[in-house]
Amino acid sequence: MKQLLAGVVILFVVGFGSFLYRNIMERPSVTVPEVACTMEAKLCPDGSSVGRTGPRCEFVPCAFPNIELSGIGIGFAAPAGYTQDTTTYASDRSVLYALTKPSLAGNPKHAILVRRYPIPEGEAAETVMLAATRFQPADEQATETSRFANLAIGSLTFQEVTIERFEALVYTRYYLVREKDVVAFDIIEHDVTGWMEPSLSVRSLPEHGALLSALRTLQAAP
Repeated sequence: MKQLLAGVVILFVVGFGSFLYRNIMERPSVTVPEVACTMEAKLCPDGSSVGRTGPRCEFVPCAFPNIELSGIGIGFAAPAGYTQDTTTYASDRSVLYALTKPSLAGNPKHAILVRRYPIPEGEAAETVMLAATRFQPADEQATETSRFANLAIGSLTFQEVTIERFEALVYTRYYLVREKDVVAFDIIEHDVTGWMEPSLSVRSLPEHGALLSALRTLQAAP
């Protein structure tokens, strides 16, 4: 009796398995259509380009040294020797992106910082820039723009202001005014000889020059 029951079970399993196999093999296969992306290319800040890919045909992100801050419509190429820093300025919430490079002593490092200041309804960009500028090391609030200078780079015009010159450090900010905000690009440079000299041209300093080169690659939404 047990042998008969076992035989029935085996026949059932084999028969059901054969049914499933036949059903799967005879079922027409479903082909997922391939997405044909357009062949257009996006130009990255450093001059390289990327194409579209994936099911949504999105552009491949530009690789470092390209930096894309899509949330604020900013992209630029990092200067040679600089790498992203996610720790040194982590506590400063106004810093959206930080790059650092070892100085001659290793530390403290040269730094390039990107900040964004919204322009409140009814206020002028000049008011926002003054409020965001505090001269160091005395922590003096800027009250007028006499220490600001215009700097044209390509089709963009920046407002340049040196925030600090102290003990071989020169800290300069370049403001870019847009419709709804002001974006600030800071360069903090160490190892500066002659930092006390009134005739010192900060634009000629090596790391300041590196930032200016990066700003020549800037892609910015209006």
